[in-house]
Amino acid sequence: MAVGMALVGCEASHANADPVAVALDQVFTLGGGREALIDGEDLRLRFADVPEDSRCPERVECFWTGQARVLIVVEPDGSEPTALEFNTNPAPGQTISTVRVDEYTVEMTSLDPYPQSPEEPIELADYRIGLMVKKD
Repeated sequence: MAVGMALVGCEASHANADPVAVALDQVFTLGGGREALIDGEDLRLRFADVPEDSRCPERVECFWTGQARVLIVVEPDGSEPTALEFNTNPAPGQTISTVRVDEYTVEMTSLDPYPQSPEEPIELADYRIGLMVKKD
């Protein structure tokens, strides 16, 4: 969590771009480093980082499927930013696809692109995450 909170102050390459406006209860796609504002909710989300993407590349045979860890910074109006960590690890009890913050539930529905080879790292700006925000 300390790493995630350190990212709150970091400027991503796309942080100066206008945030995209999205609705509650609908899946939306957010690019790496980009921000979204939830319509009518004073809630901001930023795709802050992918500190690990060890998913088995498509052109490689692996003994483990690997995982991707993704950090999303959520900032409800008037509150301190909170770093949420999602994890694609398929092992029992390891997958984190839904996280609660205040009165909201944030769900990760997808993470693209999938690695093709270990020699081709994916830059943050090239990632796309599918998210959905629900209000409890």
